[in-house]
Amino acid sequence: MGKKVNINQAEQLTGVSKRNIRFYEKEGLLTPERNPKNGYRSYDEADIRRIQLIKMLRMVDMPLEEIKQVLEDEIEFKEAILNHQSRLEQKMQEVRAAILFCDYLKNQEIEALDVGQCLTQMEHLGVAGLFDGWRKDYKIVVSENRDRDFTFIPNGAVTNPREFTDELCAYAKQQGLEIFITKESMYPEFTLNGVAYTADRYYTSVQRAPVAYVHCTRVEREISGNVDNKRVEHRSIEILHRIDIVKRHREVWTLDNPALATLSKSVLLVQEFCIRLKVDSINCQSSVQLA
Repeated sequence: MGKKVNINQAEQLTGVSKRNIRFYEKEGLLTPERNPKNGYRSYDEADIRRIQLIKMLRMVDMPLEEIKQVLEDEIEFKEAILNHQSRLEQKMQEVRAAILFCDYLKNQEIEALDVGQCLTQMEHLGVAGLFDGWRKDYKIVVSENRDRDFTFIPNGAVTNPREFTDELCAYAKQQGLEIFITKESMYPEFTLNGVAYTADRYYTSVQRAPVAYVHCTRVEREISGNVDNKRVEHRSIEILHRIDIVKRHREVWTLDNPALATLSKSVLLVQEFCIRLKVDSINCQSSVQLA
């Protein structure tokens, strides 16, 4: 590819969505040139390879901050891979411990289960990061106590959905919040630290001059069901969250469950891929190939 391409063509060449490409640019991982005639982004061969490299490292779950350090030569590629492989191995240990506890729980009746004793056993395991799903729940609760609505003044007029998204992202970055746009429009939907919001743009007059402002409103969740009839279930949820299980079916994983075999195989494949990567150089001549 000798010529430069636009963002639509970059999306086709890399398999990375335009939204993700723009996000990587905002995070400082990508700095494409702008076409002086129309202001549109243009991507050369080095940019395409950079996007592919970001995609490859994200596919093994490397954090964006560390990918940025690799791209800016702040950390050696091999060192970054070794660090990430170590994290994956720690995660594997945590998953194995959770599986073993599931093996114990599968033979218990929920009505007769001594929840307090189970929690005590899990606390005494003393493995860092293990069984901390309930802490994540607490963070969500704290986040949801954010103001139900808030207003901010954008930098521009916000005349189209793209500008609206840019202003929301700029606000989130300024406030140190994690934003995810779920619907890009003049009535956008998005999340801030996992909390759902909608937004509207309005105009007011300041010294007879129109000034845009954005009003964001939190999306309230509906709670259904009889709380009194769910006390045992609610207590047991704490155990299930602590072992980081997301139950999409009513069955509990067992050691011979095909789903478990698939999970173990996936983690091992990621580890194997990291082992292969750590012996390669980031400046290799061949382009990144993603299976």
